[in-house]
Amino acid sequence: MIADLTILNIISFLLIFFIGLPHGSFDGAVASLVGFNNRIQFLQFLFYYLALFFIVIIFWLYFPILALFIFIMMTIAHFGLCDWTNFRINKYKYSVSFTYGMTIIFGIIFFNENQSFLIFEYLTNNKIYLLQKYFYIPYSLTLISILYFIYLSVFEKKLRKGVVEIFFLLFIFYFFDPLLSFAIYFCFFHTYKHLKHLIKNIYLNLNNKKFVIYSTLIFTVISWVGGLGIVYYLVQNLSLYESILKVIFIGLAALTLPHMLLVDIVYRKRFK
Repeated sequence: MIADLTILNIISFLLIFFIGLPHGSFDGAVASLVGFNNRIQFLQFLFYYLALFFIVIIFWLYFPILALFIFIMMTIAHFGLCDWTNFRINKYKYSVSFTYGMTIIFGIIFFNENQSFLIFEYLTNNKIYLLQKYFYIPYSLTLISILYFIYLSVFEKKLRKGVVEIFFLLFIFYFFDPLLSFAIYFCFFHTYKHLKHLIKNIYLNLNNKKFVIYSTLIFTVISWVGGLGIVYYLVQNLSLYESILKVIFIGLAALTLPHMLLVDIVYRKRFK
């Protein structure tokens, strides 16, 4: 029902859809940075990217609970690696990445558990509340990782701002619902850090700046039009709230796999 949509829900969806999602539109520029330079190579990149995108969607349709679990794991890794890169240190990679990734995902869930599981139910078409009783395990791991991060910050000055940032994020997660909490982190922390690092390397290493602008604009418009089109299709049988949830999060999952392979495995090896 449309009544499911609150003002905060609408703000969250708009932030994710128009600010968060398009940051992946720079993947064309990333592909050029890592070696997909000529037309044939770039078309090959597009083919592999889109193939992975549709494979994830098909997989989600048939195995939604497993797909949700894999998406959460990928998101933890991707967010964490991005935050670790932002510190510009070569050590503590796994500790910092794990702490940030777990804090973002399970911090949001911890402070908004019932609302988060309702979203999971919409995304999987299954009642997965039986798993809720086991979430003390990731909550405990998150707390331990934060304490260890604080310990590391005693010896590494660059991590001290991370302690402040983590507690600020937890403060946000405590006061806002899961969608807005996720939107704030995704749009104003993750997207900013990712683009700051990427744009610097684009400026230094790519001569064809017009290609970056045009490819990014094209991919952004395609993601917006495609997303709105799928929402229109789904809303014929589902509520507007559920339709938007599915497009945002299943779409994010489908984009995260190729985006993560490109950014976290290929790009980060060349541009640390």
